[in-house]
Amino acid sequence: MFMVEAATAIRFRKLYDQHHRAVLAYFLRRLDSDAAYEATEDVFLVAWRRLDTVPDGERALAWLYSVARRVLANHRRSRARRRRLWNRLADETATVGPGPEAVVVRREEHEELLTALARLPDKDQELLRLAVWEELPHADIGDLLGCSVGAVDVRLHRAVRRLEKGLRQAGHRPGRRPAFLPGEES
Repeated sequence: MFMVEAATAIRFRKLYDQHHRAVLAYFLRRLDSDAAYEATEDVFLVAWRRLDTVPDGERALAWLYSVARRVLANHRRSRARRRRLWNRLADETATVGPGPEAVVVRREEHEELLTALARLPDKDQELLRLAVWEELPHADIGDLLGCSVGAVDVRLHRAVRRLEKGLRQAGHRPGRRPAFLPGEES
């Protein structure tokens, strides 16, 4: 067993020594320096894990390049997701936040909501969380709960009504719909 592990390590070391510079150069032509080194590490990690499928000789470099292409595609998708997230965060933080009074009112509304939500049946709580907090489409909620979209619509409508009733009983001002409920914004 030790001989097999030693042979595997020697084969990987030889592969790494022969092709590391070429793979790194591939990424340096496409990415910044830090990302290129990280992507190169990813390629050789795949090579280590799949060493038994890496061809011998000159075909090994072509195999490594095919892995590098996939690593590069993953890196670009990840970078695009990060960029979208940063843009969304920048948009949200660029808007002027509410004043202290609005924050206090919002916090009180949130506490009222949690109290009223906790008093609902478990099925209503889960349905509201999926629809409002998780923002799942009704079709997905139906799949999760094992019911039709129409049933989700009806159950959600009833759950919202029960929640509104609970909020009124907790002292929430009538006629004022909290911003966190589905439907019209206040």
